[in-house]
Amino acid sequence: MPSGSNPVALLDDFRVGRAAAPSAQTNPIADVDVEQALIGTILGHPEVYPRVEALVAVEHFYEQPHKIVWAAIADVVAAGDTPNLMRVRAAIGAEVWGQDFGGKTFGSYLTGLAIDGLPAQAVEYARIVQQIWQLRELHAATGSVTPGTGFVPGPALDRIYARIDAIRSAFVDRKVTSVSLDEASHALVTDIQASLQGEDRPPPSCGIAALDEEIGGGLLPSFLLTIGARTSVGKSVVGVEMGRCVASGGHAAIYHSLEMSRKQIAARIAASHLFDLGVEISFSQIQKRRALNDRDAYQVAMAARDTRDLPFHIEDGGGRTIGDIAASTDRLANFYARRNIPLGLVVIDHAHIVKFSRNFNREDEGFKEVADGALALAKHLDTTVLLLAQLNRGPETREDKRPGLADLRGAGAFEEDSDAVIFLYRPAYYIERSPAFRNGEAKAIEDHRANRHGLEFIIDKNRAGRSNHIVRAWIDPALNAVRDLHFRG
Repeated sequence: MPSGSNPVALLDDFRVGRAAAPSAQTNPIADVDVEQALIGTILGHPEVYPRVEALVAVEHFYEQPHKIVWAAIADVVAAGDTPNLMRVRAAIGAEVWGQDFGGKTFGSYLTGLAIDGLPAQAVEYARIVQQIWQLRELHAATGSVTPGTGFVPGPALDRIYARIDAIRSAFVDRKVTSVSLDEASHALVTDIQASLQGEDRPPPSCGIAALDEEIGGGLLPSFLLTIGARTSVGKSVVGVEMGRCVASGGHAAIYHSLEMSRKQIAARIAASHLFDLGVEISFSQIQKRRALNDRDAYQVAMAARDTRDLPFHIEDGGGRTIGDIAASTDRLANFYARRNIPLGLVVIDHAHIVKFSRNFNREDEGFKEVADGALALAKHLDTTVLLLAQLNRGPETREDKRPGLADLRGAGAFEEDSDAVIFLYRPAYYIERSPAFRNGEAKAIEDHRANRHGLEFIIDKNRAGRSNHIVRAWIDPALNAVRDLHFRG
């Protein structure tokens, strides 16, 4: 129950409409029907509670009676039990259960709710309850600032922005899901049975079959993947390609670009799509003014038409915190959920230019905020979050240029939070920068020809499979194309 509350008194307040009851407010910011639908769904189908537990807390409900019920549901789950109607009744207690509630008992009211819940809509109900709470909080933060009330603008704005930051941080709070081993095992066996019977929906593919296999079968729910590379090796190529592959497979992809513009990303997607059609036009050529002839311009227009309906959303612009990114991601995830399109991937390009929410004493504390926020976002939305990361110049000082954790700024935070840490290595990148290649030496040119499409995914950490393992793929950076190794022999 909410701390210090008396359920009977709260119900009395609600029933008689005294000023203490939120329902007595005029034009409240609330949707009581959605609150009822969420509670009814859980009471009638308690197995869906883990899907919404991280989305909704007691304080997000508007109606006091609903706060009481949600607190009781949480108490039942915390005790290791299933939050069905019988156990919630026991948690609430006979006195509250029998309390008069506008001509019926409170228990009768809840029993009626439990009949009509729709399990498939549980997550949507939960998101709406949380979002309406956010609107109430924002209204409360700004509503007291009116002409004539006497305030200093600067401190007032600071208080409002601080409250907005706190609301945004609620998107990425890490909340614990409590289940018994029996419940976890049952869920595991159910998933296995569905897979054997072909009834499950496989996770979205990253586009490279061998990499899918190594990281657990694809881009998994609640999964944080960090991919690091030196500048121009191909991390953005890989990020855009993974997003394109996910969207092409029917899942939604959200790409947060803190450097590239939306037009640059669109040009990359067009170039990769054209490559699949046998047309090779580099994304840099697509972006240049007057660099295309009429035929090429027509091909690019057709590629844009072919890909325009993909569920791929671009959020560009720098200077954003992980809270900003989480807030816009949650909004977009809700947009796709209403269209019955599951979220498959969130890309953050890149982690080292995400703005810290405040001035930290040490840089690694800021990177820890980014890593923690990205992991919490993955769990909050039950999807894969891909953090692209910039590496330092360490590989360039070694004979073996393959990168490792020592080359990753803030390595401790990213290694701790990530389910998998992968580094990209492209031999041609270093051959092209060698004096021998620049001088036109035959061996260097031959080495470049033999390696120009080579890409290695160096799996350093991997909770879902083998670590210290390399997956090889085919790449053409100019076309923003990454394919399976056997793609072109």
